[in-house]
Amino acid sequence: MYEAIGGAVSAFSNAAASGQVSIEAEAAADALKKLGKVKDQIGRLLLRSDTGNTDVQLGANPVGQAMAAKSMRRYDGSDSFVAALRILADQTAKSETALKQCIDNYVDEDDFRAATYNRTQ
Repeated sequence: MYEAIGGAVSAFSNAAASGQVSIEAEAAADALKKLGKVKDQIGRLLLRSDTGNTDVQLGANPVGQAMAAKSMRRYDGSDSFVAALRILADQTAKSETALKQCIDNYVDEDDFRAATYNRTQ
């Protein structure tokens, strides 16, 4: 699942970087605002998740210790909630960068067209 989302974001980023996608700044303003809010919320969740990075105390017997170790592996594992948040934070940042590039592409294209037709904005 993560690969599909990452692939879509990468395709969008690549298209924006190559100038294939452009968007007017006014049209993208709402999306940029929402991406900023998402980034902030994910950042707060990740900060809170780092504070929970202590050993789990489930008992001094071997069963409790084994369960605690398993819980910590799940907490820090590659398929954990925290790992998913880190991936989401990365993909959100890449999406925001790509959207800003699309705005730049629009401005560049608009300037080029104006210059082509000897007009100014």
